[in-house]
Amino acid sequence: MENNLEEKEITTKLKLINAFTKNKDIFTPSRGNLIRWYICGPTVYDSPHLGHARTYVSFDIVRRVLENYFGYQVTYVMNITDIDDKIINKAKETKMEVSDACKIITKKYETEFFEAMDNLNVQRPTFTTRVTNYVEKIVTFIEKLMEKGFAYESEGSVYFDLVKYRENFKHPNFVNESAINEETEQLENIYKKKNKIDFVLWKKSKEGEPVYNSPWGEGRPGWHIECSAMASDLFKDGLDIHSGGCDLAFPHHENEIAQSQAFLNSNLWCPYFLHSGHLSIDGLKMSKSLKNFITVEESLKNFTPRQLRILFLNTNWWAPMTYKLESMEYSKKIEAKLMNFISISDSFIKNSEIEDNFKNVTDQDSMILEILENTKISIHEAFCDSINTFKVLTAILNLITVIHQKIENLSIRVIYVAKQYVVSILNLLGVVEEKKGFDSLDQDVLKLVCDFRANVRK
Repeated sequence: MENNLEEKEITTKLKLINAFTKNKDIFTPSRGNLIRWYICGPTVYDSPHLGHARTYVSFDIVRRVLENYFGYQVTYVMNITDIDDKIINKAKETKMEVSDACKIITKKYETEFFEAMDNLNVQRPTFTTRVTNYVEKIVTFIEKLMEKGFAYESEGSVYFDLVKYRENFKHPNFVNESAINEETEQLENIYKKKNKIDFVLWKKSKEGEPVYNSPWGEGRPGWHIECSAMASDLFKDGLDIHSGGCDLAFPHHENEIAQSQAFLNSNLWCPYFLHSGHLSIDGLKMSKSLKNFITVEESLKNFTPRQLRILFLNTNWWAPMTYKLESMEYSKKIEAKLMNFISISDSFIKNSEIEDNFKNVTDQDSMILEILENTKISIHEAFCDSINTFKVLTAILNLITVIHQKIENLSIRVIYVAKQYVVSILNLLGVVEEKKGFDSLDQDVLKLVCDFRANVRK
C-alpha cells in the first residue's frame, strides 16, 4: 500500500478552483514553494458575524493545508479597511466630531475582529496593513497611474480610465460584460467621469468627513485602490493568490486587477483568485446591510469554536452554504464522534500491557491497515482536489466507524497508528488546537469511554 500512496503523490497535483479563469487549475506558484497571498480583510464598522467567520476560517484551513500538508511557505497579508463610507456613516450617528468618532469606531471593531478570529483558532496574518497607514503610498500609486495615462483628475477626485485600460490589457470578467460598475458614489459623479464605467481612485472630501492631503486637494482613497497599493507595497511584482468572499469578485477584485496590471504594465498581476461561497440564513445572504446576521460572539455562547470549524469543513470553501440549527447539531455529533474515537483509542492504549506491542498482526489488523492506507490515498486526492474538506472529513469519519466496530479485536499498535493519523489530519485542519470550549465536551467523552468499556466487557 505504501508504494501506491507514493505513486499517487507523484501523479496527483494540487488543483484549485480559480475564479480568475473559472476553471479548476493546477496550482503552480511563480517562486517554487513560496506563496505570496493577499486576502481582503474586514471593513471595521461593526461586530464580526458568521459570514466573516465562514470566509476567514475557510481560508485559514486552506492556508494550513498549503503550509503543513503540501509544504509551501506562505506569506499571508490581510488588510484592515479603516477608511470607508460605512465607517463615516456610523460616525455621523454619534454626537462626536466625525474624524474622532471614526478612530474610536475602527479601533473598537478591529479589536473585536481579531479577538473573534483568535477565539475561532484562525492563525494571524504574516502581515496586517491598515489603510490609514498607507495613504501616502496610495497617493503615490495613483500618481503613477496618472503618469501612465490610466487615471485622470476631475473636480478634485481622480478616476481610473477603464476604457483606455481595456485597450491595452487583457481584462478578466468575474461577471457578464453587460454589468455596469456601481460605485458607492452620488449619481451626479457619473457626469464628472470620461466613461460611465470609470471608477474612483481618490474621492474629494465632503464637509465633516476625515480628510487627507493630496496633489488634487483634500480627500480620501477609493475602496479598490487601497488593496492594490498595499498588496503592491509588500509584493512588488505581483501575487500568487488573492482571496475573499465571492461578493468581492465584482467590482472590487475586477477593479483591483485593472489598477494593478496598469501599474505594473503586466497582463498577469495574480493568477489565482479564490472566492469563498456565500453564507445564507433563511434563504438570504448573511450581511450587515440586511440585518440578518449572527455575530461570532453570539454564536460562541451556544457553540464551541471547534463545532463552527467542523460546520465549515463540512462544506467546501468555494461552495455556498446555509446556516441552520440542524447543521450545527450535526456538527456537534461529528465533534463528539471524533473526540470519542480519540479518547477511546487513548483508553485502550493506556490500559495495554507492554507485551501487547509485540503480538502478531491478525487478519483484522491487516484489514484495518489496508483501510487506513486507502484512507490516506483518498485524503491526499481530496486535498489535491481544490482542498476538498468535505471529502476529507467524510473519509476520516468512515475510517473511525470501521475502527470503532473492530476496536476490541485490534492490536494496540494498529489502534495507535490509526489514532495518530486521525489526530494528525484534525490537527492539520485546526480542529484539535483550540484552547476554549473543551470542558463540557471532555466530561461527555469521559462518560462515553466508561460506558463503551462497560458494554464491551458484557
